[in-house]
Amino acid sequence: MPTLTTSPTSANDNASWLDYLRTWAESASDTLITVGAISLGAFILWMIGRLIIRGIVRGISEGMDWTEDRARGVLTKVKLSRVEEESIQDQLRDERRVARAHTIGQVLRAGLNVVILAIWVLTVLSETGISVAPILASAGIVGVALGFGAQTVVRDLLAGLFILLEDQYGVGDVVDTGEATGLVEEVGLRTTRLRSLDGTVWFVPNGEIRRVGNMSQLYSRVFIEVRFAFDTDIDAARDAMLDAARMTRDNEDLKGAIIGEPEVAGVESMDYQSVMLRLLMQVKPLTQWTLMRAIRQNMRDLFLERDIHLAAPEGSLIQSGKDLEPNKAVLAKKRTPPARPAPQARTTATKAAPAKPAPKKR
Repeated sequence: MPTLTTSPTSANDNASWLDYLRTWAESASDTLITVGAISLGAFILWMIGRLIIRGIVRGISEGMDWTEDRARGVLTKVKLSRVEEESIQDQLRDERRVARAHTIGQVLRAGLNVVILAIWVLTVLSETGISVAPILASAGIVGVALGFGAQTVVRDLLAGLFILLEDQYGVGDVVDTGEATGLVEEVGLRTTRLRSLDGTVWFVPNGEIRRVGNMSQLYSRVFIEVRFAFDTDIDAARDAMLDAARMTRDNEDLKGAIIGEPEVAGVESMDYQSVMLRLLMQVKPLTQWTLMRAIRQNMRDLFLERDIHLAAPEGSLIQSGKDLEPNKAVLAKKRTPPARPAPQARTTATKAAPAKPAPKKR
């Protein structure tokens, strides 16, 4: 490729100017053709990478094992039908696998874009006559410096990689990371973005997550604890809690979220003034809060209807309206201030002066 190393030595030499311009035009055209070819090759590599990532994401989302695919092919050849009964757990597992594949696809596509862009820039610089050796040497020095000074960034990247590989959580899950709790909006290699209930967006570095609680992986669970008065009929209270949970199946908007039967095992704890019962029911992910609100409302109605009393807070006294009627007069009497006694007239008495002692005779 011709390069521009000389310039015209004299302004009066028209031939030198023409040669100079011709050389510059040839060099520029060759450079543009080379850059275009490099860009086309980078675009082709990018498309191939996208297709590969799409195949990986599809394989993860479908979860088809090659042995299962082969078994289906054999059954098809011998004209045997295979009965497949997909349970609710399988459906939830499929939804979870699709969400995981979506998250991994986002990270792989971002990594592919960075790699292709870096290769394209270095190749274009090399073809235009700019030496990339100093750039690579500087990048190596910067990499060593970052290795010592940016250890937290490396830790965050490694933690994010294991989060994706182990499927600890994904986009759409509700997680508790200790410092923040909310809905996962984005999972990257360095940070995880959460949105809390009040709308606050949290950016949590992956390396700072010591433990994480996923509230929506595969299934969730209704968890309601109720404290009753100590003398409450346990069987009646248990039946009321179970009936309140079963009433949610009559709601067209809620019955599809229930995947298990309600359970009340028995008395979980008790003290000198109360007993505690616990209701558990398996539901679809992210529906437990809506169902718990509906069940609590049903419980309140049934407790009032069946005259089931909750435990009173410690140190409080509860009386019915009938008990308060006879005490109104007593309360009124206690609130009436006592009459003040009338002031009495003060009387003063004069005291006689003490008699002087008689002189003693000598």
